[in-house]
Amino acid sequence: MADISDLNLDPASRKELEQFIETQQAQTRVQTQVHMLTDMCWDKCVGSISSSFSRSEQSCLANCVDRFLDTSLYLVKKVEDQRAALGQH
Repeated sequence: MADISDLNLDPASRKELEQFIETQQAQTRVQTQVHMLTDMCWDKCVGSISSSFSRSEQSCLANCVDRFLDTSLYLVKKVEDQRAALGQH
């Protein structure tokens, strides 16, 4: 695969392509996180496959998702705080 700098693009097209690639990479990261979350919570909470989830499975899945999101948001905030601290020095 060619590097963007190897392509003969005007600056506006190059910027548009870079933004498109960044967007696609971000979507891939989100999809990866969703798959990881699904696998983790499914393995943790679902005992056997049936036509519906039991009340305890529903509660476990909801709590698992909530904790995963809480943790992800906490980590993002910590990274942002560290970047801000490094930028201020």
